[in-house]
Amino acid sequence: MKTFAQSWPPLWGSDLHARHLIGITSHQQQTQRTLLDWLRVEYSIEKPSNKLLALTELDSNTWVSEVKRIRGKKQPLSSAGLHALRDEYTRTIEPACALAAETLTLERTLSDLVNQAYALTPAEIELMWQTAPPRLPIAGAPMEKTKANSPSTG
Repeated sequence: MKTFAQSWPPLWGSDLHARHLIGITSHQQQTQRTLLDWLRVEYSIEKPSNKLLALTELDSNTWVSEVKRIRGKKQPLSSAGLHALRDEYTRTIEPACALAAETLTLERTLSDLVNQAYALTPAEIELMWQTAPPRLPIAGAPMEKTKANSPSTG
C-alpha cells in the first residue's frame, strides 16, 4: 500500500516550503517589532504610520521622508540621525525586502503544489482566484496572470 507522500508526489517538499515560510514570517515580524522599537526610542515615533508598518514596501528615500514627516518640523533630523536612518535601512530593511520576495515565491510555490495535488484545471484555478476572499497572502491571480499584469521593476 502506498503512503500518502507516494500517492501525492506534487506535495513532496511542501512541508519544507511551509516550514521555511513560517520561519521567514517569524523573522520578519521580529524585525518589524525591533525596528519600530528603535524608531520609538531613537526618533520618538510612538505611533508609526501605515507606511512605516509596511517596511518592505519602502525605498530608502521614502523611509527617511516618512520618519521626517512623522517627527514634524519641530523635531528635524540631524545629519547623524539621517545617516543612522540610511544605515538602518541598508542593514535591516533591504534584507527584509529580499525575504519578502522569497516569501512571495514560497507562497506561490505552495499554491501551485496544492493546485497540482487537487488536479485543478486552469479554468478552476482562474475561478478560484476570481472568487477569492479579499485578504489572501498572495494578492492577485495565478502566477501566469500576475507576471503578465505586473509592472516591470528596475
